[in-house]
Amino acid sequence: MAGATLLIAPPAPASAGGGTPGPLRSGGAAYGSKLIAARPVARRLTLAPREITAGDAAPAIRLRVGQRGVTRVRARIVVLRLPSNRPVARVKLGVLKTDRTLTVRLPAGVKLRTGRYLVRLHVKDPRGRTLKRTGSFPGRARIVVRRPKPARVAPVPAPVTPAPAPSPAGPGVFPVAGAFDFGGPDARIGARRAGHIHEGQDIMAAAGTPVVAPYAGTISQTDFQEGGAGEYVVLDGADGRDFFFAHCLRGSTVVAKSAVVAAGQPLCRVGATGATSGAPHLHFEIWVVGWRVKGGTPIDPLPELRAWAGV
Repeated sequence: MAGATLLIAPPAPASAGGGTPGPLRSGGAAYGSKLIAARPVARRLTLAPREITAGDAAPAIRLRVGQRGVTRVRARIVVLRLPSNRPVARVKLGVLKTDRTLTVRLPAGVKLRTGRYLVRLHVKDPRGRTLKRTGSFPGRARIVVRRPKPARVAPVPAPVTPAPAPSPAGPGVFPVAGAFDFGGPDARIGARRAGHIHEGQDIMAAAGTPVVAPYAGTISQTDFQEGGAGEYVVLDGADGRDFFFAHCLRGSTVVAKSAVVAAGQPLCRVGATGATSGAPHLHFEIWVVGWRVKGGTPIDPLPELRAWAGV
């Protein structure tokens, strides 16, 4: 994030007669007078709100500087990203009157990403004395920027499909060898996902539960897709259809490409790899014609899964 500077027009300096600007005054004493003793103090530095969501407008910064015997000081604000302390914005406030509350905002072009930030006030009086920081008046405040919540998209329910025709390979084996459930509407084929439509059925199960072949066949592919299916297996079934098993536990695949497998033979284990919500499950697809080939298309696997599970 590039640093940014907002210039706020300073109040008009005290006149030195004839309308000509004079030197910076401090409590009636000329600049450099020995009457100036105390250092400036940030009597107020607050943020409203102190927590925002990434993309929102930055908080309003309210501040007030006080100093005994001084009426005007020069000030600026620096915003630092934590924990690196890298400056991401600078706001020059120019000359301020002491004991006056001022509201400041960061330039519109400054966008704070998710993370933590420190807003720090810097002040100099006419003699160059800098801000005195104490436990009561530290001259600092923190901003927390939260990650935006994902937008809720209503799932599109899968169309009602008739019971599947008997497979020429006979009854299939349920692909999860352990306790399971079918989840809610968002686990069905046709549910909306970020940038695509769900093409199979999610089967919720404990991590490490064996995933097995529903029919005999040949393994046509095994691979890992970091931003999508995670660790996956593709089975070219003996009934002429392809079966896709995704989000397997990393490193759990026990078959290789071209391997011939029997119905019920272990393929991998339930996991949560790739782009998932984090809950372990098997993403299961059935394709006619072929998986990801011209003319191939996924069909709703839920009726057959229910039949295989006897539910």
